[in-house]
Amino acid sequence: MTTGPSPSDGVRRFIADLEEEGHQPAICGNVVTYVVVPAAGRYAGQEVRTRVSVSELLGWPMVPPHWIHLPDEVAFTHTNTDTTDCSPGWRRHSRDTGTWAMTRRPIHMWIAHVRGMLGQAI
Repeated sequence: MTTGPSPSDGVRRFIADLEEEGHQPAICGNVVTYVVVPAAGRYAGQEVRTRVSVSELLGWPMVPPHWIHLPDEVAFTHTNTDTTDCSPGWRRHSRDTGTWAMTRRPIHMWIAHVRGMLGQAI
């Protein structure tokens, strides 16, 4: 009897995809943390550590995470936030990825999404 993918397969795949692209991923408790360098905006050219809850990676790569965790000092004009699954000094931001087409590598779409979001930080 064969079994389907386990819930942790999405997490392992997300980490492997980030590693392959050089984003320095690590599991820290209930989140995966990694580095992104935005091309525009307040943080352009700077390494920004960001996180995603492990619970949001169960469907990766077919289903992207919705919440992006960022340090409290990263702010936006308009965003929905909360602190679920966040360490002290962190907040997660609700960000819609839009259409999730599998015509590109999912990790490329995800990193572009995070970089674009960070480009809007004030």
